Amino acid sequence: MKHLGRKLYHLLGGLGLLSLYYLLGRQSALICYGLLAAAVLAIDITRLKVPVFNQFIFDRFGSFIRKSEANKLTGTAPYLLGIGLSLLLYRTDIATAAICFLAFGDVAATTVGERYGKTKISGEKSLEGTLAFVAAAALSGVLLNVVGIHLPYGLLLAGALAAAGVELLPLPVNDNLVIPVISGGVMELILRFTGSA
Repeated sequence: MKHLGRKLYHLLGGLGLLSLYYLLGRQSALICYGLLAAAVLAIDITRLKVPVFNQFIFDRFGSFIRKSEANKLTGTAPYLLGIGLSLLLYRTDIATAAICFLAFGDVAATTVGERYGKTKISGEKSLEGTLAFVAAAALSGVLLNVVGIHLPYGLLLAGALAAAGVELLPLPVNDNLVIPVISGGVMELILRFTGSA
């Protein structure tokens, strides 16, 4: 499997960061996300300004970084911010689902898209990868219900579809930031409009 290290980093990183929220509590976890994002951003900026340091990072951690990120910021700080903002802005159960959509859906889309993505629908994004995103995100929502975070399946499907739609768009903002924020916002709005909030 291509880029296995980065995919595991994306999946396990999301679940690990989410676990911090439940272990540390809201305030401590949000502070932790902010500090981590600031630290990652500082390292990234230093890396871009100091070529020797940039090469050192790629030599040691190249399996976790895209080649296209050699001369730009990585997706790690937006990932942290997306998780933190979701948990700050939305109900905990909604934010948890949105973060799982990012962690599971994005990895599924990349994995299936790289191997089976024949039908291109947006740049390099494929129909097969997008369907894999929706399926993995929706399945993660089902698993949340199994572990005690109960949300209506229709709501989870709507959130999964929103997350997959955002992942398709050629946005100027990193999708690690916008996927959980937008999908969480869609689910919150649905609950408010249906009177279930």
